[in-house]
Amino acid sequence: MNGLFKYGVFVGMLVAVAYAAASPDLPFAYPFHGDRTRGKKPVVAIPSIALQPSQVLGGLHSTGAIDYSPEKGLTATGEEGWIKLWQLPDEKPVSVVNIGEGFQALQIRFLPGNGAIAACGPTADGKGGVRIFDVTSGKQVFQVESQEPVLSMDFDQSGRYLTFTGTSHIEVWDRVENQAVSIFPKDSRGSKGLFFMEDRYILQSDTLSLYDWKSRKKAAALMGMGPADVKKINGNLFAWISAQGFHILHSPYGKLEFIPFNTEGVYAFDLAPDGAWGLFLKENNTMSLIDCTTGLTTKTVGFKFRPDAVFIDQSGADAYVSYASGNIEVFDVGNENIFRDIKFHGRRFLIQLRNKVGALAKNVQRGGEL
Repeated sequence: MNGLFKYGVFVGMLVAVAYAAASPDLPFAYPFHGDRTRGKKPVVAIPSIALQPSQVLGGLHSTGAIDYSPEKGLTATGEEGWIKLWQLPDEKPVSVVNIGEGFQALQIRFLPGNGAIAACGPTADGKGGVRIFDVTSGKQVFQVESQEPVLSMDFDQSGRYLTFTGTSHIEVWDRVENQAVSIFPKDSRGSKGLFFMEDRYILQSDTLSLYDWKSRKKAAALMGMGPADVKKINGNLFAWISAQGFHILHSPYGKLEFIPFNTEGVYAFDLAPDGAWGLFLKENNTMSLIDCTTGLTTKTVGFKFRPDAVFIDQSGADAYVSYASGNIEVFDVGNENIFRDIKFHGRRFLIQLRNKVGALAKNVQRGGEL
């Protein structure tokens, strides 16, 4: 009986040691134990957001650009010299694309349907460009060079035409003919060019001016108002913040909605793919989840440090908050990711536990043999 008791104690200690030793090495990212409570009610049109991040994507050399591919289930982060592809909730990149030394990816974009990803930004020589890479092989398949740093880019729905914004000009590039088809000056320093109204026009994000790039003529402005901060959510949904408030435009030929809430202190935002709700970063180091039909705040998340930007993926289930340090915090939206994360971490723990117990048992056996 005494021997059986000692054997039970030994097994218990073995399991405890294995559990402690099962902590994974996380050089690129680390998990957070955030708000994992699950309500009894199903997810509704305006979901809840966790108060703490479920993960942090780390090891980035600069403020990370972000995009998500629903086709491949991949999250991409862009930085200086690299694009990293993540299969969340895996805590290490599944692949890394070398985009060139000194090339700073200010924006990245998955191209639907062709397995490619684009990056734009300044280059080490003070100029800039746009480069496109095959996601699987990491090889560069397209390149455009600019005489000035490239700040942003956008593609038309066919993927043939690319518009990119430099420090002084906006350019439209035909990828089939591999040549510029339209070049025109920016209306303001902060403007970025976006395809608009079935890709017929280029909309300048800061002034709401329109340019018919095919006929090379300036059109009437979208609205006669002061400076605005326009964000293109998708081809049919635009939103902007002005001194008057928050505006949502369903394009083409859709209605313009004005959301009456106080936008003072808001410096960055993003909307869900359907435009029903959005996340707004404020100067008081908070992020508000706001119902875009009522303008009411449904939840507020606080930060220790000031984030740079927020991004909601096309599934509406993840929100990414980026920092100048390079870290990107991932927040779960709704309940969908909770079960995904539990399944992933549970499976990984059992594998690690099995490996550790097996290794310790072998060591004990060898010690007994000696």
